[in-house]
Amino acid sequence: MSGTTGTASTVVTLSPAEEKRADKDRLLTALVNVCGVSYAHYRTHPIALALRRDGITQFNMDFIHMTAADIDALQYEKSGVLVPLELNFKMILRAFLAFYHHQSHKKRGGINVLDTTLPVQFKIFRNSEYDPTKEITPWGLAITHNKGLSDLNKLVKPSARDFKPYREANGRVDYKEVIMITLKAQNLTHLVDPSYVVVDEDVHKAQQKLLYKVLRDNVIHHEAKSIVKSHSKTKDTALIWQLICETYNKSMSTSLNGDAILGWLTSSRLDDGKWVQSQGEYITFYEDKINKFNEMCPGLEINDMQGVRMLQNSIANVPNLANVLIMYHQTKTSAGLSDKITLRQFVALLSQQAQVYDNGRIRSGRNYHRCAANHELDYETNVHEVNEDQEDLDE
Repeated sequence: MSGTTGTASTVVTLSPAEEKRADKDRLLTALVNVCGVSYAHYRTHPIALALRRDGITQFNMDFIHMTAADIDALQYEKSGVLVPLELNFKMILRAFLAFYHHQSHKKRGGINVLDTTLPVQFKIFRNSEYDPTKEITPWGLAITHNKGLSDLNKLVKPSARDFKPYREANGRVDYKEVIMITLKAQNLTHLVDPSYVVVDEDVHKAQQKLLYKVLRDNVIHHEAKSIVKSHSKTKDTALIWQLICETYNKSMSTSLNGDAILGWLTSSRLDDGKWVQSQGEYITFYEDKINKFNEMCPGLEINDMQGVRMLQNSIANVPNLANVLIMYHQTKTSAGLSDKITLRQFVALLSQQAQVYDNGRIRSGRNYHRCAANHELDYETNVHEVNEDQEDLDE
């Protein structure tokens, strides 16, 4: 629009003619990039001729609605004679159609044929996952044929008692993690996924009612509770969950909690005597705090390099841990490899050293108690012997 500046995006609505043209281009792109049709000879290629003869000129409007039988029946004119499309071309089209529905089912939506990685994905699918003997099922109707998984889904019944109450804003990150684990265990994660495409409307509504009741009963904190109540008519759990997450991401309490965690991360030292548990627990606790901070303050996320440096500073004066990072850098450099390290890798290296130290302390403690017990036993025996001698002297 004239007279406007800035980076605000504008939604462009195509006219029916423009959309038809774009859909034709999608089919051309798919056939050239994925199916191996030469762009220079596209108009005379057997696949293009066969599809055009059957009126398949668009991708979303025509091609994806084809069946295996439609592909098997494709014909084209060759030297003025109508002949069946060659088997190798039919195999490519069937594999690509199966690939489209397979990927769309996984992503719960149509794939983008302009994706530059699509040819590689198709090749991997055709070589490792595609079974040409199986029927091609439209992605919206695709269901699992794994009997074990089907039986498990029948046995796993949604239970409201498995969901824990949410009382305080301070525990938002932990509550979010727990509720997602519970939803996954009960096969209900789609209820909080706004991109989910509903296949069975009745079942979906019944599941929404169940989760809505869970949220209504267990979400006690006032801000979240008001959001839940305001959607009592629609019971759109995906929208409710999205609004709850957005609200607490922007709340002042979340910001203050993030500041408190960051303050602990930058000031904590393992050697200051305040940590009374094992070294291994300290390392995993430190990593967990970084992950929680990143979850609470996504705009101020601590990256791997910063996290590694902060953790290194906190254990810098601990003899068995201080040199772990230095040794890693030296080893990688001497081997001619990159010495970059992620926080997860650094935590794993530190945990190995910490385990040796912690195990040594445990063994020392046990030996100490065993020696003390033996000493007490010897002492009691000696006392008993002295008493007997005393009795003999008395006689």
